[in-house]
Amino acid sequence: MSEQLSAAAHTLRFDEPAQEFTQALPLGNGRLGAMCYGGIGGGRIQLNDATAWSGSPQSEAANGPGDVDGPAAIARARKALDAGEYAAAEAELATVTTGHTQSYLPFAELLLGLNLGEDHEDAQDYRRSLDLRQATHRHSYSVTGRKISERSYVSAAHQVLVVELEVTGEPLPHVTAELTSQLRVEERENLGADTLHLALRMPTDVAPHHAHPPTGVQYDQPGRDSLRGAVVMRWEHDGQELSDGGKLAAANVSRMRLLISSGTTFTGPGQPLSNDPQAASGQATAWVEAASLLSPEELFDAHVAAHCALYERAELDLGEPAGGPAQPLPLRLREHPLDPALAALLFNYGRYLLISSSRPGTLPGNLQGIWNEDIQPPWSSNFTININTQMNYWAAEGANLAECHEPLFEFLEALAASGRHTARTVYGLGGWVAHHNSDAWAFSSPVSGDVSWSFWPMGGAWLATHLWEHVRHGGGSDFAAQRAWPIVKGASEFALGWLLLAPDGTLGTYPSTSPENHFRTAEGVVASASFSSTADIAIISRLFRAALDLAPDGDPLRGKLQDALLCLPKIPVAPDGTVQEWATYFEQPEPDHRHVSHLYFAYPGETALSGELGTAVSKTLDARGDDSTGWSLAWKLALRARLKDVAAVERLLALVFRAADENHGPHAGGLYNNMFAAHPPFQIDGNFGFVAGVLECLVQSHAGEIELLPAVPRLWPAGTARGLIARPGIELDLSWGSKSGAPELLSARLRARAAHTAGEVRVRWNGGSAVVLVSESAWTELRLETS
Repeated sequence: MSEQLSAAAHTLRFDEPAQEFTQALPLGNGRLGAMCYGGIGGGRIQLNDATAWSGSPQSEAANGPGDVDGPAAIARARKALDAGEYAAAEAELATVTTGHTQSYLPFAELLLGLNLGEDHEDAQDYRRSLDLRQATHRHSYSVTGRKISERSYVSAAHQVLVVELEVTGEPLPHVTAELTSQLRVEERENLGADTLHLALRMPTDVAPHHAHPPTGVQYDQPGRDSLRGAVVMRWEHDGQELSDGGKLAAANVSRMRLLISSGTTFTGPGQPLSNDPQAASGQATAWVEAASLLSPEELFDAHVAAHCALYERAELDLGEPAGGPAQPLPLRLREHPLDPALAALLFNYGRYLLISSSRPGTLPGNLQGIWNEDIQPPWSSNFTININTQMNYWAAEGANLAECHEPLFEFLEALAASGRHTARTVYGLGGWVAHHNSDAWAFSSPVSGDVSWSFWPMGGAWLATHLWEHVRHGGGSDFAAQRAWPIVKGASEFALGWLLLAPDGTLGTYPSTSPENHFRTAEGVVASASFSSTADIAIISRLFRAALDLAPDGDPLRGKLQDALLCLPKIPVAPDGTVQEWATYFEQPEPDHRHVSHLYFAYPGETALSGELGTAVSKTLDARGDDSTGWSLAWKLALRARLKDVAAVERLLALVFRAADENHGPHAGGLYNNMFAAHPPFQIDGNFGFVAGVLECLVQSHAGEIELLPAVPRLWPAGTARGLIARPGIELDLSWGSKSGAPELLSARLRARAAHTAGEVRVRWNGGSAVVLVSESAWTELRLETS
């Protein structure tokens, strides 16, 4: 394949500027994010800082319910449920809820102005692209005898946004660069002719937009603190400096380089704010000054090297683009939505987005990664931990980006500390707990609102299993003992205390909800709290198995976990053959509900899907229907892959790749022009969930062996995948072709990621299997004639 065609699997191309956020193209280094619009005659770049949140660690308590006796309220709720009084029970549960999480914020905007002359012609030959391999945005056009080219990137190596301008032909008569912000600007300062500085303050509280609060954004609340921040911009150019108020301005410019960085008084998830806003400004200034000492080539090369160290580990190639390598992306999506090359591009893009939004030392990616333009973004752009944050990281290990998982692990340490307080005060229990939502301050309480989402104490238990997945994909014994076990142990201690003995001798949760869903009783009552949702039991079962895998020999918790596992009920199957969502059979008022939490045991869990249970999972998905939000489509894609239901995988792909700018309904996903996934609106979990679903189509390793190509759609008749990671920490390269209508494995090789993951592993593929001895030092080629 030519380099041009190969590049098509790693390049987003456009032939016009972006007019809105979901047409702009994302750059990021985990901390500093940028959305590039690629304007003609200048334009804008939206800037984000991953640590820019409203509120402070005190916000959770400030919005709390006060001196409510949580255990007593839960006891009253149980008594009401025993009597069939669902409304009374949910009213009691509502008394222990705690306001809202804080919001992720937009930080600043760069406004670039290029004077093209009073009588300039319309721009010609416009090109705009995002190069995933170089993590670089480029756009160019010709106008009135000039060719104008811009190159932008956000460097992880030097912590700056770089914007470079080059003019071929007559210099531009006038160029300006300006910084603005939707946040409170406390100081705007020109530091000489080449540097701008903004000092910012974040709100003390931002309420969720969907709650329709009378005062959504608040500053200066008595007794409440908030973050300070700074943006620093310096430029270099070959023109003459001009004075233009609060802007940087120059005349006769042919070359220019802008260096921008940011800082805040954030010190870590859940940690007190720094009291030194000058330190935030000083850090941003230091990053800009250090970058300015490097030549453009040195700065760019260091950026590309830092990015490629992660990005080049893995890739998916599914052949040549149907419309040719230069066809603009919106046209590709419209004319060839099921082109295999588009699926490869979306897979590679998902890996790019994870690298760009989640690097060691930063916060985990939120509902929008690190890219947000709204003070009150949808669902506060927070950490929604009843599916969305988890989905952000489903593919981290398998896509060979384990380092990008680290921000979630660091955050969980803070969340567990917060959750210990919540476990004591709300439940009177040990261990730690988290619920539906969290934020940069490690919020762990139940949020206010409908009990179907607010009272769900399984968020921490689900998140804790991510540390176990890191261990299962090759994380070492030190990580298992020092990082994973303490978090999993604390979550298990809470779950053990939360379980109650049912009349039939099994253990269950009570009251219990299934995320955001409701049921209808035989009397016609619609409610959401009952006894033992299937999701609760599946999450706790998997958590306990993770704990037993991680617990040191002789730990007294081992016996309690083993006894509890024996008493957990089996997955219930309803009279209609579907998986039952609660221990009691209820009617479903929303049969097509977007959440499929009761199928957690199937994915991301690893329960064998054979016989009646596999049929029940399939029937449940059929009953729910394919269509749903972007993240729900991704979850269903992974579930159908686990079932090896290729026809269903293909149906879901058609929905994933439809245009999100067309009105398919409020819960109908798809892709925006820039390939951001639509809830709608934009939520990045759909992008990351797609990568996880594709991984399940290519490789499955949850059952103690490695299976290759278990659910590859016939739409992808040939392809290669490189650098995938299977449990227990095996790197894989594979290729396939199609001889009889179905994909057939052509080659595969395996290598252990570390010495402790080397050894024998059983590998299965279409029509064959073999026990392979895998070493760390060399690749082992799979002999396909073996069976």
